[in-house]
Amino acid sequence: MGDETTAGDSSRQRSMLRRPFLGAVGACSGLGIASALGLSRTDSVRATQDDDEETDWEAEADERIEEHRTTDLEVRVVDRNGDPIDGADVDITMSEHEYGFGTAVNAGTLLEETEPGDEYHEHIPELFNKAVLENQHKWRFFEDDQDLADEATEWILEQDLELRGHTCLWASVDSAAVPEDVVSAMGREWDEGDVTDPEEDPDHVLERATEHLETIMEHYGDDITEWDVVNEAVNEPGFIRTIDGVNRGFEGPTLAEWYQRAAEIGDEYDVGVDVNDYNVLVGPNQGTREFYQDQIEFLREEGVDLDGIGLQCHFSEGNTLDSEQVMDGIDLYADYDADVRITEFDTEGGSWDDNEKADYLHMFLKTVFSHPATTDFVMWGFWDGRHWYDDAPLFYEDWEPKPGYDAYTNLVFDEWWTDEDGQTDSGVYETQAFHGEYELSASYEDESASTTTTITGEDETIELELDNEAGEDSIPGFGVGAALAGLAGLAGYAWLRDGDAETA
Repeated sequence: MGDETTAGDSSRQRSMLRRPFLGAVGACSGLGIASALGLSRTDSVRATQDDDEETDWEAEADERIEEHRTTDLEVRVVDRNGDPIDGADVDITMSEHEYGFGTAVNAGTLLEETEPGDEYHEHIPELFNKAVLENQHKWRFFEDDQDLADEATEWILEQDLELRGHTCLWASVDSAAVPEDVVSAMGREWDEGDVTDPEEDPDHVLERATEHLETIMEHYGDDITEWDVVNEAVNEPGFIRTIDGVNRGFEGPTLAEWYQRAAEIGDEYDVGVDVNDYNVLVGPNQGTREFYQDQIEFLREEGVDLDGIGLQCHFSEGNTLDSEQVMDGIDLYADYDADVRITEFDTEGGSWDDNEKADYLHMFLKTVFSHPATTDFVMWGFWDGRHWYDDAPLFYEDWEPKPGYDAYTNLVFDEWWTDEDGQTDSGVYETQAFHGEYELSASYEDESASTTTTITGEDETIELELDNEAGEDSIPGFGVGAALAGLAGLAGYAWLRDGDAETA
């Protein structure tokens, strides 16, 4: 039973204040947010699904969502004597999803190019409960400007968002993720970083990389929920090839040692260790999928218990999947006893229009959410003004919502959001609730009580006690309004009972 108190926790209050449009969404359940906001750039967000018939994939996904993402909730309202109160008003207000819905955040845009109170600052905590820094936790960026990384980290945590760590190590020289001295020690030329006369030095790469992995994980401690320890070990194996001299860098001994060390630090701070790579779901690219599974199995054989398996999911028109293919692809990674996370979703380029991209977002997000192995869905940016391909899922550069905005919010904050009220029947109010954080309240006459609770996979029974008495004239099965409406027909009810009737 939850504490009988008002919601006074500051982080919960921030969560409740994140999404001011939720009340309107709940009141207009079934209406698109786009129409409520007057979207004008496109005529219809779900142009290909205007009729009332769900496709087979969607009906199947909805069944899985009901099974894996909802819980039967029973709210019992009793008086100070523990007797049930019939007709008590009950309010169930969801404040946060258990599932992670996130976005990449650019530290420079956040702190140097925009201002507090503008759209970039406001939409991040309104639309998401999880974030990842696009660049500033990457090795070279972190060493070049740790203050910026720390300030962006602090801002995200102040918004009560979970924060992914991306990434301890990433051997992508062309993405400017590797310090110049390490690039040189890898034997690589890099004109942009003025590395023109490299000298290969595997020991230097090993020493610097190991030191940095330990430094950044210990620096942030439990501020981070999970780290991509070595990003793209399949597609960017440069560190391991330099140190171990092996072609299949995703199976190099040093990779296992780094993950073992990361797991030790992670255990100290209760931080997860993840793998993360691209072309491991999209496509489908069967060869890359097999290599990724080889990496996961190699690490497991080396005693590494992975906490998460990241699937990047940068989609273009030519590498999309249907719902069945998405399920089959996730199934490949579902039996490794680790959370499966969509870490870098977007839909960019090509000839498909924004309505088609929104439809794809709807299908992909619903399918992913329906798979019980997944725990997170993170976009790689949400606004065209700060996106690596200038083509983010939710907003145009002028901040007008895209069709994808409606597709996303209709699912996350409407279809999968529990916000309802009603009256107890014989002291009980029952409903089905999506997993997440809630404020529950009950009132009867002049008394009320409330509590906050987290609803997860098990059936939940919450009891709220009011400081009054149910009374002998409480009529099981009738709310207060119903009892009053039928009072004339029930005039003899109290007289027929033994003893005098009491007023609740």
